[in-house]
Amino acid sequence: MKEQAMERASVFALAAVLLVSLALAGKGSAGLPEDPRDIPREAQLTVTRTTADLDRDGRPEGLILVNAMTGEQDPARASEVVVGITAPDEGDRRGALLWSRHVMSETGRPAHDGELTVVDLDGDGRQELILTWDRSLSPKRIDRWAEIYATEQLRQPRKIWEGAWERDTRRDPRTPAAEREWFRREIDYRATRKAAGRAVVFVKRIGMAAGKAVDPPKGVQERVDVALRRPPRG
Repeated sequence: MKEQAMERASVFALAAVLLVSLALAGKGSAGLPEDPRDIPREAQLTVTRTTADLDRDGRPEGLILVNAMTGEQDPARASEVVVGITAPDEGDRRGALLWSRHVMSETGRPAHDGELTVVDLDGDGRQELILTWDRSLSPKRIDRWAEIYATEQLRQPRKIWEGAWERDTRRDPRTPAAEREWFRREIDYRATRKAAGRAVVFVKRIGMAAGKAVDPPKGVQERVDVALRRPPRG
């Protein structure tokens, strides 16, 4: 039942993408502004806002993620995921845009249903960013990708990892039966903190591999060596 509900939600989301994109195309919209705060309301599907003291100066920065329509009729370019970091507001003046990423435009692949998580992965008091989005244009397929950023430099967050976050091709008619799979990655926060900035540890939960169901799903721990903390300059 849950999977059917998610599939129906994906169908409705894709339909909304098409309808809004056609409306924007009629207005001659050729793209989106760099600052996600300036994306027109009629182009917004969802907006997520939060704050975090990324530079640890006692004044939280703003974070915003917008799932938006571009106005282009090509389904592969009709939606965009835009994320931004903004400086703290100064009275009535909004803070400057420090960094933004337009996922579809910058990767050249479809991007929708973006999500942003702000979390201190290694326990050093500095927050990391986890950005995920779906690259699939089919409601019968999930292809979520992820990027993890360190935030020592707010104008240029440092990408420390990227990879497949979730893939589900169990009902995808374009995937041969013998190649269908379903897996989802989760961060093992305890093991990652134990690594003290030297690695991110995932648990890859596998429910289908090579067309064969894995019941109950199997959890496989994966350690990826990365530099969560920038080495001190010598």
